[in-house]
Amino acid sequence: MSITTITKKGQITIPKSIRDKLSIKYNDKLSVKLFKNKAIIEKIPSLLELESSIRVPKGRKKSNWKEIERETHEIRAKKTVKEKY
Repeated sequence: MSITTITKKGQITIPKSIRDKLSIKYNDKLSVKLFKNKAIIEKIPSLLELESSIRVPKGRKKSNWKEIERETHEIRAKKTVKEKY
């Protein structure tokens, strides 16, 4: 078990041992949700980690990459929550 402290700004530091175990790196996206009075933090896989598991529809192939990535992260986060809880 690790203990961390919340800052004035509401931030916490995830202990290195946990970051290493979850392969969490700078700028990774995390999902934070409440489940039975507990905060659950999970890494949202990047598009590169998902490899070919996500199809880009023909109409979106020329879309802004950052927008596609943002939308994909939101969809994956919602799907992860539904699958696990």
